[in-house]
Amino acid sequence: MMALAGFSITKTEGRVDSTEGLLRQRYPKLNYNFESVSGNADVLRIGYEFSASYFDSEAKNAKSIGELKLSGTVELKDTKEAVDGVVKRWNDNKTLPPEIAEMVLDNLNFRCGAAATLMAYSLGLIPPLVISKTKIEEKK
Repeated sequence: MMALAGFSITKTEGRVDSTEGLLRQRYPKLNYNFESVSGNADVLRIGYEFSASYFDSEAKNAKSIGELKLSGTVELKDTKEAVDGVVKRWNDNKTLPPEIAEMVLDNLNFRCGAAATLMAYSLGLIPPLVISKTKIEEKK
């Protein structure tokens, strides 16, 4: 079973596009991108970008208020065979096994959410906190 071995945030960005819009901001739209997946013996490395985009309404033509972005790497440890299997799956179809994706997303929500909360506070944005646990089901 994969276990968390390391987590880093190596880049942060934050901006406010509209100070007038801060009064009308809505909870941010969160996006998670797994940008790279690689393995080295028994360590799986997943490069990620976490972003929170802020708008002044829920409408399709909503005006952007600002954005927070954090990126870095998550490291998981398991057997070489398990790591190789995940890397092969990623290379074949750009997906992670649900249990690994859930673990990584939960860690991104917790760690990036905490760091982004401090950034959001300094910019006057709503904290991008997710309190629930992630559950992913594969299509059958």
